[in-house]
Amino acid sequence: MVIEDAAHAFGSHCGPKHVGADDTALTCLSFGPVKNLTCGQGGAVIPRTPEEAAAVRRLRMLGVTQSQSERAETTSYRVEGFGLRYQLSSINAAIGLAQFDHFDATVRSRRHLWRTYRDALDALEGVTLVDVDLGHTVPHLCQVRVPHRDHVFAHLRARNIGVGVHYPPNHLQPAFARWTRDLPATERASREILSLPFHQHLTEADVRRVVTALGHALKVTGGS
Repeated sequence: MVIEDAAHAFGSHCGPKHVGADDTALTCLSFGPVKNLTCGQGGAVIPRTPEEAAAVRRLRMLGVTQSQSERAETTSYRVEGFGLRYQLSSINAAIGLAQFDHFDATVRSRRHLWRTYRDALDALEGVTLVDVDLGHTVPHLCQVRVPHRDHVFAHLRARNIGVGVHYPPNHLQPAFARWTRDLPATERASREILSLPFHQHLTEADVRRVVTALGHALKVTGGS
């Protein structure tokens, strides 16, 4: 089985189809607080077969085979294997459903803001914008590669610019030590990437403020 990590990709396309709309993999989506569509927390799995759907349902509810409505009509239930308590609450689901009808506006806003960043960043030397293929993607992050990233990060955070780093490389994490190998390109990129503030409620003025502060940080830290 191939599991497709599409945590950031809700609304995006792979070729002519939406991510998760073909039968090549079991697709996992995230609806965390800063995702394109949020439920506050939680996510979804798109199965390919009835068997996969049944397996996911068992796993999400402690290995119980009956649905909540089925359990309400009987005095017992069956646990047929390993499971976790991973069901999405009705409150979280309602948050997501309320946004879903407005998702087209979210797509337009995110793409417009990403283009606004792209145009504004053109004026800065030493900054490389990480392309996201805007024709197919609903951008979740706006990332750049910059010299002296750690110093630039600290400078911007000190000025209340909410930059981040997405993500430190997995192969250097203790949890994955047994699979560690040299990945020089990944490690070089991980020392340079910087995520700029990005969500659909930003304004063009916010973007200009961030880019101006980034330009100042690069000068102060010797990056331009």
